[in-house]
Amino acid sequence: MTPAAQTPAAQTPAAQTPAAVCDGGTLDCGGGLLIAIRRALSGIAVGEILEIRSQVPSVAIDLPAWCDLAGHPLEQVARSGPVASYFVRRGR
Repeated sequence: MTPAAQTPAAQTPAAQTPAAVCDGGTLDCGGGLLIAIRRALSGIAVGEILEIRSQVPSVAIDLPAWCDLAGHPLEQVARSGPVASYFVRRGR
């Protein structure tokens, strides 16, 4: 996997405009975030972008691995203060 580019949230390219947003808040991947992500992905078309917002540092490690396993490319990561936004393209 190619590392996702990191840019400030205010400079997110228009090409990464999400079709939907999943605000995970303080959920980590093992604590319900992946369930919320799967539900959000089911509401968008293959090829569209889902923005996942999280305040949990461990998501930066766990989410890219899950994306690889699930077949949904992680396109970009943007940080704004304590919140990180992960832009995931629905792969299937």
